[in-house]
Amino acid sequence: MPTLCTAIGKGLIVIAVCGSGAMKADMLTLAEAVQNAEANNRAILAAKLERSKALNQIQIARTYRLPVFSVTALGTQSASALGLTFPQGSLGVYPGVGPIPGKTTTLSDPLRPGAILLASASQPLSQQRRIGLGIELAHLGVEAAGEQIRSKRQAAANEVRRLYYGILQTESGRRSLKEAIAFLAQLDRDTGVNVAQRVALRADSLDVKARLAKAEYALLELEDPLETQKQQLNVLMGRDPDTAFEVDPLAAADFTMPELKEAYARALESRPEIRLARLQVRKAGLERRIRNAERIPDVSLSLTTLATANLISVLPNRLAIAGVQLNWDVYDWGRKRRQVDEKRLAEQQAELDLKEAVAKVKVDVAHRYRRLAQARKQLEVARLSQSAAGELLRVTRNRYDVREVLLSDVLRVQSSVAESDSGFTRALLDVATAQADFEKALGIEP
Repeated sequence: MPTLCTAIGKGLIVIAVCGSGAMKADMLTLAEAVQNAEANNRAILAAKLERSKALNQIQIARTYRLPVFSVTALGTQSASALGLTFPQGSLGVYPGVGPIPGKTTTLSDPLRPGAILLASASQPLSQQRRIGLGIELAHLGVEAAGEQIRSKRQAAANEVRRLYYGILQTESGRRSLKEAIAFLAQLDRDTGVNVAQRVALRADSLDVKARLAKAEYALLELEDPLETQKQQLNVLMGRDPDTAFEVDPLAAADFTMPELKEAYARALESRPEIRLARLQVRKAGLERRIRNAERIPDVSLSLTTLATANLISVLPNRLAIAGVQLNWDVYDWGRKRRQVDEKRLAEQQAELDLKEAVAKVKVDVAHRYRRLAQARKQLEVARLSQSAAGELLRVTRNRYDVREVLLSDVLRVQSSVAESDSGFTRALLDVATAQADFEKALGIEP
């Protein structure tokens, strides 16, 4: 980390930035910064967990296709005597034998604990269509979770790019200030010689020194935002805030801008908002079809076994039945029909939301497109202004050396050079951030 060093000479305190020199910082590319941020971003990790949950929902939905096994056990204690009463002759009256039974007879068991066990196995048949729609709906949940991951990744990448480009801009401004300081320091030495030779005024020398001190102070002021941006980027990447690194100046290189129609098509295909809106339309359609499928009677193959213990010994204590089971709400007062109508309206609403999302994406892409074109033109103007100011300063300095212009002319031109350098630095940042925003608007994967 840089440290502040002070030197005292001739009553003037000079503050400079000194490097520790302990270790050269590693170069951090923009791709590495984005990759590190994605690996440690909590929002992305949470979205990945949501996708894992959605994958689990698919496996859960598939289990409904399989047979259902259920067991019900009941422990009992008879509160009253249980038995069967056979009236006289209830089993018939036979010649030579008479009525059976000959008199009313009651068969009963003593009061004692008992048990009832009901076991069943059921294989859904007509429900398979509805279950299949539910599985398809679960797959849509996985796709939606994947789009959420893409959205979080793009947001994290955009934030990294902005910080990275901000560091590049600040370092570019620092380089410009160092060049200005070197120029003013040389001019200060030359002016000091001229004052000693009585060919320049002391006021001119003091003016140069003041400008030099001001430039040194401006350089010192840049250290705090630069180090703060680097610490913020380190935190975003999940690293120690004080980890030293250098940024790659080529990271802000221009890329080929597509035509606006091509940008529209690319954004409509890649933007997570559009994909999510399309998934919502499909989801609403599936939910309507599922509600409609619920109007079909439930038909299942069924096997049921009933076993008892210590209830009525005169009756069979085990019963097994196999067959086809039908469950159907014959009349539901229009409830299911209205539920289907409700889902149909939700489907129409999802289609309107998709159209709204498409319109918003087009507006956003067009805005970012124009903003990037404007920033590029601004950078071109700033570059030409910087070149013109630098050339004018060179000519003015040469004319000052041969006493054709005054020192005030040199200082005035030098001020315009500083302003042009500052404008060029700002233009660089504007292009970089506009490019990052345009890439995000297109839905470009990090």
